[in-house]
Amino acid sequence: MTEQKPVQTTDPLKALYDYQSHTSDYIIETTNLCKTYEMGPVQVHAVQGVNLQVRRGEFLVILGVSGSGKSTLLHLLGALDQPTQGKVYVEGLDLSTLDHNKLADVRLRRVGFVFQFFNLMPQLTAQGNVELPLKFAEVPTASARGRARELLTRVGLGERREHIPSELSGGEQQRVAIARSLANNPRIILADEPTGNLDTKTGAEIIHLLRELNQTQGLTFVVVGHDQRLTTVADRVIEMQDGAFVSERKGGGEVTVQ
Repeated sequence: MTEQKPVQTTDPLKALYDYQSHTSDYIIETTNLCKTYEMGPVQVHAVQGVNLQVRRGEFLVILGVSGSGKSTLLHLLGALDQPTQGKVYVEGLDLSTLDHNKLADVRLRRVGFVFQFFNLMPQLTAQGNVELPLKFAEVPTASARGRARELLTRVGLGERREHIPSELSGGEQQRVAIARSLANNPRIILADEPTGNLDTKTGAEIIHLLRELNQTQGLTFVVVGHDQRLTTVADRVIEMQDGAFVSERKGGGEVTVQ
């Protein structure tokens, strides 16, 4: 039998995104996950023994008051921080076995991040901000430019792509941040208080956009916050308190943008 050679592609975006996919139903898993901070003589147990399984394509919301550990947990899931104890698996990869460069690759290609305060580069246009992770991934300029235009149009900012962040509203800046999180075609989006810096109407629009991307693109979302409207679009809602999960329930429904 003649050995088949892998199909070669000249599309740099396709080559970038076609890494081996994990086949388990669970795209994120944790076992006995703990994070302790040393604050002088005091130990702060930010995350305590969390066991979590997130299904592929799920929209999971984790609610909790400030200091409950939800942002720390999100940072551990996204390889922005390392646990004191326990394991995190992302698409089957045990993050504890990866070196600095491989962890950076997970953050660049497998996980997208959306933050409360947008974290945009103030001197770059919306287009430039979305192109940035593509440049880090060494996507050629023309392909990166086209990808950024496509994503900004998808989030409703096709006509605003040449504006810098100071020329955009809070909601528009968050849309840029969402487009940027999608740039390298990750399977997972982690969102930390995505409506926390927005007014009520704009926050509802952002929640609606996140859920729409989840449903139309098949992306897995883990969203942490205290906005109760998130529960209406969630597949599942977990309550977190003092670093641990205290309850879990089904979510459901859709956000209505007034």
